[in-house]
Amino acid sequence: MVASRSLLLAHAILLILATQSVAAAQGSGEIRGRVVNAASRTPIGIATVEVMDSAGGVRAHASTDADGSFRIEGLLPARYRVRILALGYTPRVLPVEISVASPSVDLGSVALTASALVLQPLQVTGQKRDVELAPDRTTYVVRDMPTTRGGTALDVLRNVPAVDVDIDNIVSLRGNTGVVLQINGRPSPLKPAQLGNFLAQVPADMVDKVEVIPNPSARENPEGDAGIINIVLKQKADEGRSGGLTVGGGTTGHVDAGGNLGYERGPLSLFGSYGFLRDNRPRRDTIFRVNDYQSPLTYLEEAGLRTQIPLAHTLTGSVGYQLGEHDALSADADYSTRNEAETYSLLYRDLDSARTLSALSDRFTRGTNHEFNFEATLAYKHGFAAKGHKLSSELRVVRAQEGGPNGIIARDLALDGTPSDTSALERQTSWEHPDENSLRLDYVRPLSSVLRLEAGYRGSLQRFHTRLDTQVFDTAQAAWAPDSTRISDFTYRQVVHAAYGILDAQRGKFLLQGGIRVERATTQFHLLTTGATYANPYNSVFPSGLIAYNIDDTHQVKLSYSTRIRRPDDTDLLDPTAHYLDPLNISRGNPYLKPEYIRALELGLQRTADRLTLQLTPFFRHTVDAVRTIRTLDTAGVMTRTFANVSTSDAYGADVTIARSGGRLSGFAGASAFRQVSNASNLGPGLSAKTFGWTARTNASFRVSPTFDLQALLAYQAPITVEQGRVASRTRFTLAARKKLRNDQMSITLRVIDPFNTSRESSTTIDPRFYQVSDRRRVIRGLLLSVNWMFGRPRQHGRDDLIGNETPQ
Repeated sequence: MVASRSLLLAHAILLILATQSVAAAQGSGEIRGRVVNAASRTPIGIATVEVMDSAGGVRAHASTDADGSFRIEGLLPARYRVRILALGYTPRVLPVEISVASPSVDLGSVALTASALVLQPLQVTGQKRDVELAPDRTTYVVRDMPTTRGGTALDVLRNVPAVDVDIDNIVSLRGNTGVVLQINGRPSPLKPAQLGNFLAQVPADMVDKVEVIPNPSARENPEGDAGIINIVLKQKADEGRSGGLTVGGGTTGHVDAGGNLGYERGPLSLFGSYGFLRDNRPRRDTIFRVNDYQSPLTYLEEAGLRTQIPLAHTLTGSVGYQLGEHDALSADADYSTRNEAETYSLLYRDLDSARTLSALSDRFTRGTNHEFNFEATLAYKHGFAAKGHKLSSELRVVRAQEGGPNGIIARDLALDGTPSDTSALERQTSWEHPDENSLRLDYVRPLSSVLRLEAGYRGSLQRFHTRLDTQVFDTAQAAWAPDSTRISDFTYRQVVHAAYGILDAQRGKFLLQGGIRVERATTQFHLLTTGATYANPYNSVFPSGLIAYNIDDTHQVKLSYSTRIRRPDDTDLLDPTAHYLDPLNISRGNPYLKPEYIRALELGLQRTADRLTLQLTPFFRHTVDAVRTIRTLDTAGVMTRTFANVSTSDAYGADVTIARSGGRLSGFAGASAFRQVSNASNLGPGLSAKTFGWTARTNASFRVSPTFDLQALLAYQAPITVEQGRVASRTRFTLAARKKLRNDQMSITLRVIDPFNTSRESSTTIDPRFYQVSDRRRVIRGLLLSVNWMFGRPRQHGRDDLIGNETPQ
């Protein structure tokens, strides 16, 4: 009944917003011209021409004809910027003013210079979504996406092709969770689950763009076998004073509020933001297990309800100062806290071979999880007199903490559900403190008009200290007593020194890049409770290469290679102490895990034509010592999860993305298909696996009028076979509508989240001793309404926009 009323309310609000939308007045102004090659004066066909208003929004869009000519009509009197882009050329921006007296502007022949050394990204711009395609990455500008408004950074990632976020906030790329998440180009010491929780408290309005780098060069951090996803937060102020406010709420108990304020005057730039988030999305878990090791066999049913109510605060700040024409100094700081009240109730039903109830018990956990994350960065940049010759350095400090107390009550129940004995009481406190200090130096120098050198150093010291204390109540002594089997105190220390060098060369339509990175890593894992120490020093070499070729102005082909590593530096992976998920489900780490080494080869084909962009990316990835999750069941019916290295794992497949920009309909459709073959014969028979998986996703926007638009996201992941079992398919669907007010300075957005209640994950584990089906469902179905207001004067064209990207008139 509540869901029906919610959907009726959604339809009513959509109808009201739609009926308030009016058609924009059409102007009579026009801009025309011809785009040519600066050297040969030959025409450039199918170049992209965009007319942008003072706020940077694209008001009109066209492509040049075969003779390089273009004409854009229907423009209102105003001042505009015309941006012209073509693959293999340096973009150019021209100021244009259309008035009543002069409604027609002829730009004449606009010459574009072939880009030297670096293939500039081609930017495909639609009404609400920007896509930049570069040789080594694809960038999605997401600052104006209705389906993320009022949500979090995780909602932003769910809208990016080939990226997925599961029910536990774990991010994957092409179905692989071994992806490294960076924030503003910097890797985080937080582990996947912690980082997912952190991103769940970052408002979507703080995210400017997302960069997907599936096959990074030697310049980038080599961590992660699936590549890098870089989340770029808004950290630049507009000229003068500017800012924005956002407030939202939803039927699930969601409340969010935030704001940002920026100031830029002369050499000084200041920016700050704040976000608040409260949510309540319970999760229901079920497990059905067949105990084949028993004769006659028995069954186990588990049903759980988890509630989590987070209260999160996020603060960001940045200051930049231009010391002179060639020097700049900047400092950034991010601080976030999250306090989460959590309860978890479990009911266990033991069944005999006839599936008749034979025993009943329950378990209830209540606790609070406290998190904080602090990151500070100091950076210096120096530009030498020669163009492209520069030096930059960065010092970074990260401090974080997660954990808190839990109280547990466990009872045996009579078959009718009444308690049959005295409750067993436990209390548990766990803390984890990940820290990192790092230094980065980068040097770039053009050696000639066609050759460039890049070199640099990365040094980092990572430490994390984890403590687990478990006590049980001794009824005979009427006192709490420690449980020595569930007490852990250990430290992990990792020191990495790395140096890299890259040569870029461009010859005609070819771009060649070769690089190498050498590393010395020293790791030490010390278990204080037993005195055991596990040390693992090792050296690594990471070569990379890229060949890109511009067939013409609309076609590009590229081939890239990289070697990467995935270090086992997570608490869950290493700590051999038993961590009780519940008495029948235990997790143990493996301190002897070796790092994974990944060799990746990727081919890229790209075509642009008018409003469409097509990108096809076949790939192959060979992994040595791949880390996999292994589950075992003992004779007491206790399931233990641990981790082990399998000999090799090969994955090959392809991604395809089609993006449409301009016009009333824009968006993208993407799909990824891959086959994975794992050789786990080193662990025993029956663990090797061959699987095929695919995902598909579309995000479409429809502009009903200049002030009203609709957007829909639909994502599907096909079922896939994994070691010891199978993961079921998943579907995600979100609808959004946005109404713009007050000359685009204010907007009202309504999101309909999971209208068909499909947010669930199901998996099957198959072993000679047992068969288990697990199902988890998070209750996220609901409506979310948010209001956004922006104020201040927008940036016209700052120094950072011009350097290396666009050439002004």
